[in-house]
Amino acid sequence: MKKTIKTLVVALTLCFAATTAQAQVDFGIVGGLNLSKLSIKNAPDLSSDNRCGFYVGPKFEVTLPIVGLGVDISAQYSQRRMNAEVDANGVASSTYYKSIEIPLNVRYGVGLSSLAYFFAATGPQFGFNVGDKNWSLSNVTGNFNDFQLKKSNLTWNIGIGAKILKHFEIGAGYNIALSNFAKSNIQNLAGVTVPTNNAKLKSNSWQVQVAYFF
Repeated sequence: MKKTIKTLVVALTLCFAATTAQAQVDFGIVGGLNLSKLSIKNAPDLSSDNRCGFYVGPKFEVTLPIVGLGVDISAQYSQRRMNAEVDANGVASSTYYKSIEIPLNVRYGVGLSSLAYFFAATGPQFGFNVGDKNWSLSNVTGNFNDFQLKKSNLTWNIGIGAKILKHFEIGAGYNIALSNFAKSNIQNLAGVTVPTNNAKLKSNSWQVQVAYFF
């Protein structure tokens, strides 16, 4: 997977460098909502529901001379709200995973005159944690999950959208986790690790967004 992503990034960079003089370049601001749910491994007593967060940041878009083909990249401040519940005890906890997200997408679209342009996009998204480094979830049995939130994570975007009047863009998509963003061992309140459990968390998100290009 890492080799595939590196190859994609190099190819996009070379393509961009070779065609910048002829390409259409747009710069704008993007913002949106994400609906996130945890995927929990090795912790059968924990469950999760969808929770809403947001993201916002600058967006850079290049449409290449090849008809319908382009790339976009943005730098977004993101807050994903995470929750987990202990099934048997009804104990719930939530936190915000705050990060800088850098999605790099390949786009292919079809224009209907100058009024609208419809596209599909996909590509990797690189995340860097800028918030809390730990998240503790306790329960009435005297144990707790002390999750270590990782410094970085990798996800993959799939989405569709439309650009209207060359300035307004709307879109929707799904962000798929390719790596864990947190892991832990269950410990008791004395700090003794229970070696039979190594819980890991991933987060997939539905996303809707709007953008304005200057």
